[in-house]
Amino acid sequence: MNRPKRNEHNREKILEAGKELFNRQGYHGTGLKEILDVCKVPKGSFYNYFESKEQFAVAVLEYHHQLEDEKWSSRINEVSGNLMDKFHAAIEIFIAEYEEDPLATGCLLTNLMGEVGNASDSFRETIRSSCEQVIECIEEDYLLAQAEGSMRNDIPARQLAQLFWDSWQGALLRTKVEASTAPLREVSDSLYTLFQPLAGTEPK
Repeated sequence: MNRPKRNEHNREKILEAGKELFNRQGYHGTGLKEILDVCKVPKGSFYNYFESKEQFAVAVLEYHHQLEDEKWSSRINEVSGNLMDKFHAAIEIFIAEYEEDPLATGCLLTNLMGEVGNASDSFRETIRSSCEQVIECIEEDYLLAQAEGSMRNDIPARQLAQLFWDSWQGALLRTKVEASTAPLREVSDSLYTLFQPLAGTEPK
């Protein structure tokens, strides 16, 4: 009964090391030996869990999505107010975290999208699927905000979610180029204003 738990712990340790290294150095800039050295596991253990470096990157993306989803829920619960205010405050917390660790600024999904998004059919499909999962999660939150009356409802939640995702990804790239989180704050503040409910509208 204990062995599966240890194995799962080792797998998670390898995934965590890969997530950190891929985010800071990129997929091509991170070698397998470096991953193994960081998490202190033998090469054989790696291949017990992952068939190749590419398959490992796919697993890292899935692991990253799970962690980010949990972190977002935690951030929402840390702040008070209506849902739109909570979303805005939670995003501000993320931006503050980026400012504390500039080398980690960005989103693993965004970084890999730009680096290996068209490297193979496997990568392309994994990244497309990961983006879709994120957008669906945002859409679910926005539907709740529209029902609550704290977000404009004259535009479908899906369309607003897509707009946020595309704007945020562009801001993340600008943040790297400009070495400043100002683009993130600009997008956060602009969309917070844009998404406010229109005067005279009622929740649908």
